[in-house]
Amino acid sequence: MPSTRQRACALVLAAATLTPWHPVAAEQPARCPQELPPPPRAATAPAADLPTQVLADEARSLKGNVTEFFGHVEFRRGADRLLADRAAYDKAGDLVTASGDIDFKTANGERFLTSELSWRPQTRTGFLGTGTFALRRPYARGGAERVDFLDRDHTRLTQASFTTCAPGQDDWFLKMSELELDHAEEVGTARHVWIDFLGAPVAYLPYFSFPITARRKSGFLFPSIGYSDKLGYELSVPYYFNLAPNYDATVTPRILTDRGLQLQNQFRYLTRQSEGRVELDVLPNDRQTGEDRTYGVYLHKHLFNPLWSGTVDLKGVSDKEYLVEFGDRLGITSQAFLPQNVEAAYRGPLWTFSGRATGYQTVDPLIPAAARPYERLPQLALASNPPGPPNAPQLHFESEWVRFRHDTNLSGDRLNLSPGVSLPLATSYAFLTPKLSVRYIDYRLDREQDGAPALTRNLFSLDSGLFFERDTDWGDRPFVQTLEPRLFYLKVPYRNQDALPNFDTGVPGFSFANLFRENRLIGGDRVADADQATVAVTTRFLDGDNGMERLRASLGRTYYFDDLRVNVPPGLQTPTASDLAGEVTAWFAGNWHVRSAVQWDEKLHETRASSSYLQYQPARDRILNVGYNFVRNATGQREVSLEWPLADRWRLRARSLYSTREDRNLESYVGVEYNACCWAARFTMHTRLVSNPTQTPAFEQVRAFLFELQFTGLSSVGRTPESPLRQSLFSFPQERPAAPQD
Repeated sequence: MPSTRQRACALVLAAATLTPWHPVAAEQPARCPQELPPPPRAATAPAADLPTQVLADEARSLKGNVTEFFGHVEFRRGADRLLADRAAYDKAGDLVTASGDIDFKTANGERFLTSELSWRPQTRTGFLGTGTFALRRPYARGGAERVDFLDRDHTRLTQASFTTCAPGQDDWFLKMSELELDHAEEVGTARHVWIDFLGAPVAYLPYFSFPITARRKSGFLFPSIGYSDKLGYELSVPYYFNLAPNYDATVTPRILTDRGLQLQNQFRYLTRQSEGRVELDVLPNDRQTGEDRTYGVYLHKHLFNPLWSGTVDLKGVSDKEYLVEFGDRLGITSQAFLPQNVEAAYRGPLWTFSGRATGYQTVDPLIPAAARPYERLPQLALASNPPGPPNAPQLHFESEWVRFRHDTNLSGDRLNLSPGVSLPLATSYAFLTPKLSVRYIDYRLDREQDGAPALTRNLFSLDSGLFFERDTDWGDRPFVQTLEPRLFYLKVPYRNQDALPNFDTGVPGFSFANLFRENRLIGGDRVADADQATVAVTTRFLDGDNGMERLRASLGRTYYFDDLRVNVPPGLQTPTASDLAGEVTAWFAGNWHVRSAVQWDEKLHETRASSSYLQYQPARDRILNVGYNFVRNATGQREVSLEWPLADRWRLRARSLYSTREDRNLESYVGVEYNACCWAARFTMHTRLVSNPTQTPAFEQVRAFLFELQFTGLSSVGRTPESPLRQSLFSFPQERPAAPQD
């Protein structure tokens, strides 16, 4: 017998022809193993027709069609592979036995290390002695006193352990009397399970089912525990229903010690043309109020064809105090109104159309009935702004018809029409755009004594500007600086409009962009008179290497040649010029983004309003946002949010909204997460200021705490829902322009 490995010849068994094959390199789990490379493609031919391939240092034939193999034995049929020190094959009984150091890989992606094996390749049945195992997708490992292969798709492990932690990291285990792996259904089923965490048993389950692949399956998600000043202690245990590949549901019993048992329900769906979700939270017989408390959501988006789309956004609560008491987990604690909107839209090459019905539920008890917004049932808008050839007249048309409804205020219908024509003239260094338009407003009011008021006004505007540029540099970097003066003139004749109703008209926030509006008021009930000119200048610094905008600064103001007589509210005095409006936006060092705006009162030599935002994001998982908003005699708010790794496995998430005017915290989140690859723990604290009209002052601080523990690989759909902390981290407004095109 040869003492060296015989690679020049192979023993062909079961009347099959030997085909060459190459050993697969051993898998090395990564620091956070999620899944290993997929196993070899399973053979589709019947097991009896598959070739059996054997390599060994020595082979010896015995009586009864039994062959023994010694030294570096490699046995393979289809995608099943066996490595052993010693093995024997009984051709008549189709039985493989092995001993010594055994490494057995199955077509299902299992890998077993043991010292004893009995295996029938055709039926794929047999057993293994005491050993360890690993699964590929997702990565998992464990051990068992005995492994029985029941058939092609079912494996039973006795006195087994299971974890998704990497070798050497034994942070948690499932220890069970029996574990059955169903590869057809991709499910593991365990009985009499103890959950060991950090070396101590923490829970017992008589029965437990979990996925053994990344495919979704029905089952329990990870529970969470928490506390709230409004609700008491809480325990939430979600159950996930994998109803179909394109829709699912989650039902979450939520035990609240001060309120009772709440049932949270969510249904999601996805089709080729639509997506949406339905939520319904129900708390029967609240222990404190004695009433049923509910919260409902229906969100839907539909794309009928490339031109037509539709959306549904419906939200509602059973009472005005619901968000104050239950809003921590919903992320909508600060909303005064819940929208109820249904819309259909058309976006064509020449025309756009939208039809919507909009209502609101007022959930802030401090808002009086007269101050609540109007319902729009319906609101129809039709517009056209067809593109034309350069330096040629262009037609414009906008229209809107709205039926306004209100419980206490005047209701009625309003029609707005605005046709117009403009002549945009442009060169590489200048532009000039005269525009003439007509505004028509017509009402049909519910009260007959108010009649049918109407209004027609002509508008003329002239927009113009120049473009200058020069080459410059900052340090060693080349830049192109532009200088862009702009002059905008607007003429709208005056007409008294005090007799017209006011359904939705107000004053927009002062900003640089609003200096160039054709109507200084927003809404459709007023056409503001004007005889004014806006003078402004903008400068930009463009990167000389790639053309990206790195800095933009703008300054402007409006000069009034006549009194402004149409105002909301009426009777305001007209200055000779508006406040100065300035804006600065900068991107520098690749990681920093700054944006600032200011409204400067030149007469009083003080800031009337300002806002500043700074964002620092050196990496995808590191972000710092700082913002400040100020309105003189009204508002001063500072907002900071942060997401940052503290150490190798620790992460901090925080947010704070502080009122500098009232010198108190309005809302804050602090959350810490520890991620050990195979498990994660999160702790969140949420503090918010809520209205309470029954006390003085009419506000109170409410605290809430939430703790979540997750074992990777045991959840039916992956990660548990993120806490409101993650949802609340405000995103810095991104408006980085694209590089200019040649």
